[in-house]
Amino acid sequence: MATQVELFNVKYNEGSLEPKTAELIKFAVNLAIDHKHGAKLHLGRAREVGATEDEIWEAVAYAMRPVAAKVRNFAKEIVSK
Repeated sequence: MATQVELFNVKYNEGSLEPKTAELIKFAVNLAIDHKHGAKLHLGRAREVGATEDEIWEAVAYAMRPVAAKVRNFAKEIVSK
């Protein structure tokens, strides 16, 4: 059952996502911000709620995309001069 919560003036219904999906998102976000404790915590929780290794690695790839795009764009800027 979803619970209405507010975070920094954003209201949402926590619990609207399936638990596995929510944990994979939290895992990916923690990877992307280099938060080791959070990444390990949510990886474990994702596995507890049934995440497969394929799903985990897909989440890793999603976490990598913004960083990879940033590096690509920076390289284009530097190399093109």
